[in-house]
Amino acid sequence: MKTFSPVAAIWIAWFVTAANLIAGKYATPYVTSALFLFLSCAGALLCFTPHLNKTGGWKLLFDKKLFWQYLGLGTLGTALPMTVFMIALNYTTPTNAAILNQFEIVYSILLAWIILKETPTLKQIGGSLLVVAGVTLLLWQTGFSVQLKGDLMIVGCLWMFQLSHIFAKKLPPDMDPAQIAAARALFALPALFLLIIYVACTQGLMFRPAPALWWTLAFSAVINYFLGNTFWYYAIRHMDLGKATAIILSYPVMTFIMSVLLGLDKITVFKVLGLILALSGAYIVTGIVSKQGEAKK
Repeated sequence: MKTFSPVAAIWIAWFVTAANLIAGKYATPYVTSALFLFLSCAGALLCFTPHLNKTGGWKLLFDKKLFWQYLGLGTLGTALPMTVFMIALNYTTPTNAAILNQFEIVYSILLAWIILKETPTLKQIGGSLLVVAGVTLLLWQTGFSVQLKGDLMIVGCLWMFQLSHIFAKKLPPDMDPAQIAAARALFALPALFLLIIYVACTQGLMFRPAPALWWTLAFSAVINYFLGNTFWYYAIRHMDLGKATAIILSYPVMTFIMSVLLGLDKITVFKVLGLILALSGAYIVTGIVSKQGEAKK
């Protein structure tokens, strides 16, 4: 993968991220969310096995010094938030999920303020308010309907992704991108297994074999958690993080297009305005963070 273009890698990750919510929407009627994600991560781990065997990566995966970093990355970066995402997709649309995901930017600023004591700038506050405005438009259009339940679930779980980034930053800087993606898949399994046991005991598991389930499982395991995550970590290790983030942040546009073409969503003024506001705010905040990062070098 060393000869692969970082720009091509980030655009592949962009498309996979956009399509992943579509796949999740199609899978929800057939399988319990935690079970789907467990099978996806286990399948991705199988895909990583040849690489781990060849590079001796298994030893690093079971390095006791990195255990908590791995566990935090897998649990808070995949297992818990993505389970909530999939449950939420039972009620809301892929487009709403993608746009609402931009609210993670707001959590980023709040956590930096609370934990790192970094006072946000006026531009950061302004960008955050644009994101909040875009999210508010979607929630306003939803009203007091079942869809609101799904939308609020997504907004409520995004802080986990931010905490997972903290664990990811503590990993060795020279770690192979495929190694990080493999660790994320492997260490998502414990929390997902516990969730499966809980659901089995309280509600019962659902698994209804169907063509839609098989192709979404294949997409989730091979394309998303194996290739998508590997390309993402490769891109951010070989190009400017601000540029990579700016590209990946635009994925809701593709999710919106795909969702409309597949009949999963409709074009409305609220969705278009919400998309524009949320992306504009995210770009403003990302641009500021990128400039701050360059100043520190």
